[in-house]
Amino acid sequence: MNILWKYALLTLITMQAIHLVAQESQQGLTPQASILGDAHVTIRDIKIDGNKHTKDYIVLRELLLQKDAGYTMNNVLSAIKTSRQNLINTSLFVDVTVNFTNWVNDSLDIYVEVKERWYYFVLPYFKPVDRNWNVWIKEHEMNMDRVNYGIKFLGKNISGRNDRLNVWLLNGYAQRIALNYYNPFTDRKLRHGVGFDFNYSQTKEVNYDTKFNKQQFFRNENTFSRKVLYAGLVYSYRRGSIERHYVKLGIQSETVADTILTLNPQYFATQKSKVVYPELKYTYHNYNVNYIPYPTRGKRLEIDFVKRGLNKEMNLWQLYMKAGRYVQLPKKFYFSSVAELHLRLPFNQPFVNQSMLGYSDSYMRGFEYYVVDGVAGGYLRNTFSKEVLKYKLKTGFRSKAYAEIPFRFYLKAFSDAGIIYNKQNTINNSLNNKMMYSGGIGLDIISIYDIVIRFEYSFNQLGESGMFVHKTDLRN
Repeated sequence: MNILWKYALLTLITMQAIHLVAQESQQGLTPQASILGDAHVTIRDIKIDGNKHTKDYIVLRELLLQKDAGYTMNNVLSAIKTSRQNLINTSLFVDVTVNFTNWVNDSLDIYVEVKERWYYFVLPYFKPVDRNWNVWIKEHEMNMDRVNYGIKFLGKNISGRNDRLNVWLLNGYAQRIALNYYNPFTDRKLRHGVGFDFNYSQTKEVNYDTKFNKQQFFRNENTFSRKVLYAGLVYSYRRGSIERHYVKLGIQSETVADTILTLNPQYFATQKSKVVYPELKYTYHNYNVNYIPYPTRGKRLEIDFVKRGLNKEMNLWQLYMKAGRYVQLPKKFYFSSVAELHLRLPFNQPFVNQSMLGYSDSYMRGFEYYVVDGVAGGYLRNTFSKEVLKYKLKTGFRSKAYAEIPFRFYLKAFSDAGIIYNKQNTINNSLNNKMMYSGGIGLDIISIYDIVIRFEYSFNQLGESGMFVHKTDLRN
C-alpha cells in the first residue's frame, strides 16, 4: 500500500472525527428539564459503605457535595457524576457508586459505595531494561543479560489516607535499591502533602551516545561503568479536586568510567567522571478527565519546570508541557488529541541532558526502534477509537470487589507528527531537525488495576511498518 495513500486515509478518518466532535458539541447545547433546575434540596446526610481501610474523610474529600448544604438538583446530579470521577481517579477503589437516596420534601441523602483494592503487594520483578519490549525482542534477541529481576514491595493507602510506600530490591542488568514514601494529606484541610525519595543504582553497561538514531552502549564485565545516587524531598498542594502542585528538591551524584568520556567527550559538560548537582522541580497537574489511566472524556494539562545544577558542570533549565483533549462521541466513538512540548536551555547541553523522543512515555507510534535526542521539540498524537466490547470475567471469588474482572476493548486509528531540534551530533542522526510522521491502527485492552495494553500496527515515513505492543498507564 502506498504510504501517501495511507496518510490520506488517516487524514480522512481524522476529519470525520472532527465532524463528529462538532455534532457532539451542538447536541450538548440541549437544556436540561427546568423542573430539575428549579428544585432546591438540602443534603441531610452522606453515607459511606465499603471502606474498610480508607478513612471516611478521604472519601468525603473527593465529593463536591457537603452535609447540610443546599443545592439545585441540577447541581446534585452534576456533582454526583464528578464526585464518582474523583474517587475513581484516586486509584484506591476497584469500583465506585455515588447516588442520592431518601428524597423527602426538600432534603435527601447521598449514598457512596466503594469497593477497595488490595493495597499491599510483594511481587517478583522481571523486566527488560530496554526502552520497550519491541527493542529487547528484535534488536537484542531477548538477551537475558539485559533484564532486571528482583522483588518489590508496593504499599498503597498504608494508613488509610492514600499514602504510598515502595521498596525495590533489584539485580541483574543493574543493581538497584529504591525507597520512597509519599503522603498527600498531612493537614486537617487535606491540602498539603510531603514525601521523600531515595534511589541508588549501578550498572555495567552505559548508553554513552546516539548514532543513526540508535542508542550506543559500552559494557565492562569486570566492573560497574555507571553509578547513580539520588535523594530528595517532595511537597504537594491540592486545594480542589483536579489541580495538583508539586515541588521537589533533591541532589544527585553520577559517576561513569573514564572510558565513557573517551568514547563521548560530550557525555558530561566537564571532563570529570563524576558530577554532583542539586535539582529543583515544580510540577503542575490538571486532570479533569473521567479516568486518568485511559481518559475518554475531558481535558488534562501537565507542566514541569526543572532547574538542574548551579554551574557549568551542570546547568539546565527545562520546560515540559503535555496537554490532551478527549471527546466522547455518539455510539461509543471517541476522539483524542495530545500534544507534548520540550524546551531545554541553554541549547549546548551535554549528552546526559539530551534524551527526548523514544524514552519512557515520550515516543511517536511507529518509531519505537529509534531515539531522537535534542533540546527542543515535541509531537502531536491524534486517535480515533470505538469501544467494541465490554466484558466481565467471573472469577468465582466471594469478594464483592473481585467477583468479576472487567475488560474493555477499543479499536482505533491514529496519526502522529513531531519534530526534535538538536544543534549537536546531527550528522549521523537523520531524524533530527526534520518533520516526522507516522500512523496506524490498533486495539487497546483496559482492565482492573489500571492495566492498559495496546496492540498497534504502525508505519512511518521511512517506509517501515510493524506490530508493537505497549503496556502503559496513560492512553496517549
